[in-house]
Amino acid sequence: MEHTAGPDDPRVRDRAYRLWEEEGRPDDRHLDHWAQAAREIEEEDRRNSGGPRVNSPDAGLAVPDDAAARNQREAAAHLGQSSVPSDS
Repeated sequence: MEHTAGPDDPRVRDRAYRLWEEEGRPDDRHLDHWAQAAREIEEEDRRNSGGPRVNSPDAGLAVPDDAAARNQREAAAHLGQSSVPSDS
């Protein structure tokens, strides 16, 4: 079974925290940092599992907007917020 970086993955939380610190601890960027961290962890997992890399010819069509929106919703849910619009 392939592991996916979900809202409870401590690697995503740790990476998002590091990104936030690297950017000088800005206010109101937590969803951006969480989404970026989740994308980076997912890419690392794909790379380490031998699967197709993002943006490689074997990866197929990427839909970054939908994935980013999903990651933001998951981050907002994890943080107990509901300010992120849904796909509906």
